[in-house]
Amino acid sequence: MKPQLTLWKDRDPAAMRLPGIHYGTLDGPPDDPAHAVAQLAAAGVQFVQVHEPVDLTDPDGASAVAVLLALRELTSHGIAVDWTLRMPDPAQWRSLSHLHPPATVFRGSTGEAREELVVTAWRDSFHIAKCGYRRGPGFLEIRDHRWGSFRRLVVNAPRSTAFQGLLDGVPVVASASTERVLERHLRENLLHRAGRYLWWTPYRLRRWPLSTTIP
Repeated sequence: MKPQLTLWKDRDPAAMRLPGIHYGTLDGPPDDPAHAVAQLAAAGVQFVQVHEPVDLTDPDGASAVAVLLALRELTSHGIAVDWTLRMPDPAQWRSLSHLHPPATVFRGSTGEAREELVVTAWRDSFHIAKCGYRRGPGFLEIRDHRWGSFRRLVVNAPRSTAFQGLLDGVPVVASASTERVLERHLRENLLHRAGRYLWWTPYRLRRWPLSTTIP
């Protein structure tokens, strides 16, 4: 079941109680997160609350990926998110550390064991454009700061249905030729696995103020 999302036009708790700041509730993450979040940003939405934990211990993964794709797009637009995360191994948090920091990280599929050190490290290391891309004719240029040092990667990215599927979140099952490409992106942490699904982790950079030669 997909969790509800509640929207506000301000992230300050006092302002959120004022008339006109609450922007409604979505019954679940949008089916087309890139388009939907762009519309929310244009409408002035600044803060989103996700009402259920993102559960990476779920063997299916459909619900988790739906929320993670929305989180990716919200972070890309600079919209703050109040969310919680359940992980089988919280030590793997850095692959998601470019997303807006969660309020709580839980360990394991059951129980309420909280990983406070992970939350603190995530919050302290977070910054805008921590892992993002820009798209050129036939390629993506990716700038990745998730592990502290700067990495610049260039990925051949034809305008194909298969690659667009990666951006949307696709089932893991694939052809032998596609599987080789997927495994390479997994090793580079450009893809993240959640249950049966993979999703493309870098978000689109909305502004590119510096030369591409500067980290």
